[in-house]
Amino acid sequence: MPALNVAFLWHMHQPCYREPDNRVFRLPWVRLHALKDYYDMVSIAQQHPDIKLCFNLVPVLLEQLQDYVSGSCSDLHLEVSKKPAADLNNEEKLFVLRDFFMANWANMVEVHPRYRELLGKRGRNPKPGDLADIARRFSVQDIRDLQVWFNLGWTDPVHFQNDPQLARLKAKGSNFTEEDKGLLWNSQQAILASIIPLYKQAWDSGQLEISTTPYYHPILPLLCDSNIARESMPGAPLPPAFVFPEDALAQITQGLDYLEKIFGRRPAGMWPSEGSVSRETVELMDRTGVRWLASDEGILERSLGRHLRRGHELAHPEILYRPYRLGSCSLFFRDRVISDKLGFDYYNWDPAQAARDLVARLEQSAEKLGAEAAKHIAPIILDGENVWEFFPDDGHEFLNQLYGRLSSSQKLRCCTFSQYLDEQHDLPGLTKLFPGSWINSDFRIWIGAEEDNEAWEQLLRARQAVQQSQKTLEGDPERYRQVMEQIYTAEGSDWCWWYGGNFSSENLAEFDELFRGHLRAVYKLLEMEAPERLFRPIAKEGAERQPVSQPIGFITPAIDGRVTEFYEWSGSGVYDVHLNGGAMRRSQSFFSQVHFGFDPGNFYLRLDPSPGSNLGSLGDARLKVELLSPVRRTMIFRLKEQQGPEGCLIAADRIVEMKIPFELTGAKAGESVGLLLILEEGGNELEKHPDGPPITIKVPGRDFEDHYWQA
Repeated sequence: MPALNVAFLWHMHQPCYREPDNRVFRLPWVRLHALKDYYDMVSIAQQHPDIKLCFNLVPVLLEQLQDYVSGSCSDLHLEVSKKPAADLNNEEKLFVLRDFFMANWANMVEVHPRYRELLGKRGRNPKPGDLADIARRFSVQDIRDLQVWFNLGWTDPVHFQNDPQLARLKAKGSNFTEEDKGLLWNSQQAILASIIPLYKQAWDSGQLEISTTPYYHPILPLLCDSNIARESMPGAPLPPAFVFPEDALAQITQGLDYLEKIFGRRPAGMWPSEGSVSRETVELMDRTGVRWLASDEGILERSLGRHLRRGHELAHPEILYRPYRLGSCSLFFRDRVISDKLGFDYYNWDPAQAARDLVARLEQSAEKLGAEAAKHIAPIILDGENVWEFFPDDGHEFLNQLYGRLSSSQKLRCCTFSQYLDEQHDLPGLTKLFPGSWINSDFRIWIGAEEDNEAWEQLLRARQAVQQSQKTLEGDPERYRQVMEQIYTAEGSDWCWWYGGNFSSENLAEFDELFRGHLRAVYKLLEMEAPERLFRPIAKEGAERQPVSQPIGFITPAIDGRVTEFYEWSGSGVYDVHLNGGAMRRSQSFFSQVHFGFDPGNFYLRLDPSPGSNLGSLGDARLKVELLSPVRRTMIFRLKEQQGPEGCLIAADRIVEMKIPFELTGAKAGESVGLLLILEEGGNELEKHPDGPPITIKVPGRDFEDHYWQA
């Protein structure tokens, strides 16, 4: 039987953590992910020689990694780790206690007895005001052990196997000395220095292909013309138009140039940042010699004007599992369900079962394709670093199971994207390309929210200042290069990923300061006064950030108690428990967020447990949905039995999901439904959300549906 081609693309990316005029990076994530994720992803594949893979390496990540290797930079967390524990001042001790547990507690902290002990001593949810008292209970030895374990916890298992020095430190477990720390830094430096040579060797051997992304990971379509967001977000408020296609071209060209400088060869392929595409950006990539690029199946569906699935089952692999030609570029579209299950679901499965499930899904499509299977390719594209901290043993068992099963399958063949194009030349053309990203086929994560729009306005203002200074800069090419480096950095997608309240981060304040710092540097280089607005945070904190955001599009999630696919709740509204009430309330709340949304016939609710909360611990708990308007009604959902009123659905696994037909609310189109959620057990109220005015949602009418789907 002809084998279906399977192409994995693992995307490796970190934004620029370097502050202008400072060689100490603000955040440590390049170094920590380099210790945990970059080396082993290749070394595991090398144990399975029949497996061919693609790694997408972002230039700004490689540049920062090179800075670590050369010794020309450090990061604040590394500097505090290296400093003798006895010499730390009070502020530095608080920094250690606050930041040195930034890891997945289940898989990176609690599996190490001493690290777990130190977490217990610090407390899992300390109030910021309590850290000073807690610090007094930490001895110098406690602090030193925490300095070591923060770094050991972020070290991949393969390095303990390869480095006897690291293995001895891990076995020692506690009572580390300053000399032990010196050995740890030597081992870290060796790991960092080994990564790029390993990728080069594997690329040269033909086992993997390296692709890249525009240099600072910008959303290219928004650089070319930010108003293009209206095509997928027709009702969203947008900032003044940012129209600088020359910046998009420069980011593409510089990215390709940098990879060629590092590896001695130019990548043929590109994963545009966040899979974001438009016809104009593909034309720019075509001009720079990019042979292939990739996006998401949702983009293909909207480009073709047809659905490819029945529910979650892929009904048309013959359409999705092939590239399409646009100009001289070949466009691949990732299998969204398999990619998202790998990224957001399989870590909760038994590794062997997860690997079997993934391979079975691919083999099922191969059987559907029959004799034509060898002409097709299944692209599986996802984050190659952040996912693994959720897997036991950093995903080693899962990856070995997966690669082993793929190698032995008679129905599947792993290949690279370029290898496939070398073999298959008869590709269909694509007459229309819908502009959007891999998340919900739009740009909502990066533009349209108040904070996002403020960031775009400030970026536009700085870019216009550069334009106005163009004649002056023409006589000083080095200064122009420095100015544009700051502009390009500020054009990166990561700043607006965290703005807007779509995602939360312990490092929100640092990301905000980094973004504004790059724009302030533009004005400094232009010898102009920076706008006062750049000296105040864009991100709203605490009471300033509204606890409720309203739905912005239809959703129809699967009611299975899991985030089945990343995008399925992306159009929902969110009530953030953490932004409603004081610190005591936050530390005791079982649920952290309530998502709510609708399609034309149903209302949907999702409750996310707080870190450390376990739905299985609730016993006979029940959820009461109190409808306050227009008709007062109480609906009771039992978590253990997963039962609700007739016509309703509930599923409780990793999260709680509920479906309520609008007809049960008594509300008509255009009317508002007010509701409260109450968690009860044994007749006692455990918590209520919101703890104040109810969540109010306007029932969508046909005009809402038409407005949303006109894209």
